[in-house]
Amino acid sequence: MITCVFCKKKLDTLRGYVLHCRVHRNEPRCLFKCVGANCSQTFTTFSAFKGHFYHVHNVPAPHATAIVADLKCAVALCARRFHTVKELVSHLNDHVAEGRSVSCPVRGCKNVFTKKSSFTSHMCRKHKACSPDSIDDMYTETCPQPSSALASTGDSENTHESMQAASGAMDMLENDSESYLRNVCLFYLKLQGQMLIPASTIQIIVEEMQNIHELGQAYTMSKVTSLLKNMSLSEEVISQICDCIKKSDLFSACHQGQLRTVYSRNQTFTKMFKYTEPQKVTLGLDENLTQKYAYYIPVAETLKSFLQSPLWRNTKSAEFGDAGTEILRDVYDGQHFKHHQLFSENPESLKLILYQDSFEIVNPLGSAKRTHKVLAVYLSVANLPIHLRSNTDNMFLVLLCVENDLKRFGIDKVFSELLADLKSLETGG
Repeated sequence: MITCVFCKKKLDTLRGYVLHCRVHRNEPRCLFKCVGANCSQTFTTFSAFKGHFYHVHNVPAPHATAIVADLKCAVALCARRFHTVKELVSHLNDHVAEGRSVSCPVRGCKNVFTKKSSFTSHMCRKHKACSPDSIDDMYTETCPQPSSALASTGDSENTHESMQAASGAMDMLENDSESYLRNVCLFYLKLQGQMLIPASTIQIIVEEMQNIHELGQAYTMSKVTSLLKNMSLSEEVISQICDCIKKSDLFSACHQGQLRTVYSRNQTFTKMFKYTEPQKVTLGLDENLTQKYAYYIPVAETLKSFLQSPLWRNTKSAEFGDAGTEILRDVYDGQHFKHHQLFSENPESLKLILYQDSFEIVNPLGSAKRTHKVLAVYLSVANLPIHLRSNTDNMFLVLLCVENDLKRFGIDKVFSELLADLKSLETGG
C-alpha cells in the first residue's frame, strides 16, 4: 500500500498514486515524492512528477507468453544454449569483449557490433523489454509444444490483463465534491495570486466557462436521451437518468454556487484555506489630517499555518554548519549564530530570517523615489534547506507600509506589533 503524503489516502499501485496526486497539483508549497522502487526523487510540479513516472516507472509488465524455442549462440564455433534472453545477451557481450563481431539478436535489427559499450547501450535503449518471441531465427532453436500449453498461456494473459484493468479502475481518482471544489479554488487562486490576473477578469472567465459548459452539456443530454429512447426505456426512467447526470455535474454545482461571484469566491477561499487576516496598525494623522495605517500579518499565525503544511512535515530541518569549516555557505556558518545562546541550547528551535525591501507600485522599473513607494517586510524560516528557503513560495509577507509614513511616524510605531510578536515567540514560544 502507498500512502499519500498530503491527505493520507492509501493507494494499491504506483500508477494509482500518480493519478491520485492530480488532486494536489495546485497545492501551495508542495513536493511530489516518487515512491517507486529504489527511487527517491522529488518534484515541485505534478507535470514533472507524471513525466518521471511514465518515462521511468511505467514499463509494462511482461506478459506470460509460451516459450516455443530455446535460444542458441549464432557466433561461429560456439554452440551454447540458453533459456532466457538475458542469458543470451550476457553471453554475446562476452563475444564482443573478445573482439568478435556480433549481430543484434532482435528480429529486424541489422546492427553489427564490435565494441561492448556500443552493444550494451544499443540493447538497453532499443530493446530493453524484448521477449523470446522477438529474437531472430538465427538465435533460436524451435522445439515442439503441446496445444494445451498454448491455451493455458492465453488464459493466463487474459487473467493478467483483466486483473491489471481492475486494479487501475480501483485506483482511479474519486471525484468527490469537496476535493473537486478545492481543486477549482486552488486554480483560481493561482490565477489571481501568482499570475496576477484581476478578479474582474477571472469573473469573466468563470461566466464564459460556465456558458460553454452548459452548451456542451445540453448537447450531451440530447444524445443520451435519444439513445435511451432507442433502447425503448420509459419517459420516467429517462428523466431519472438525466436528472442524475445533472445532479452529478460538479462543474456547474461549483460555478453556480460557491464560486459564482467575486465575493462568494473570496468567502469560499477564506473558509477553505488557512487564511491569516491582516491587521491595521494605526500610525496617526498626517499634515492633511488623514488617518494613516500600516498592515501587519501576524507572524505567529503565519508560522502556525506553515508548521501544519505538508512541506514542513515532509522536510528534514536544516542542521548547524560544520564547526571546523572556514567556508561560509549559510547563516549557520557564521560565528554569531554558532555562539548564540538560544540556538545553541535549543537546536530544534525555529530560526526566522526577516528582511525588508521597498518598491514603487506605479512604475516598478523606475527610480523607486516617488510618492507611492511601499516598504515590505518578509519572513523566511532558516530551518528549511537552502534550495527551499530561496523559493518565493516559502517567503511570507509580514508587513506593508508607505515609506513616507515610515519616515513620518518612525520605526517604533510601524514595527510595534511585529516586535511584540517576536518577543512573545522568543520568550513563550
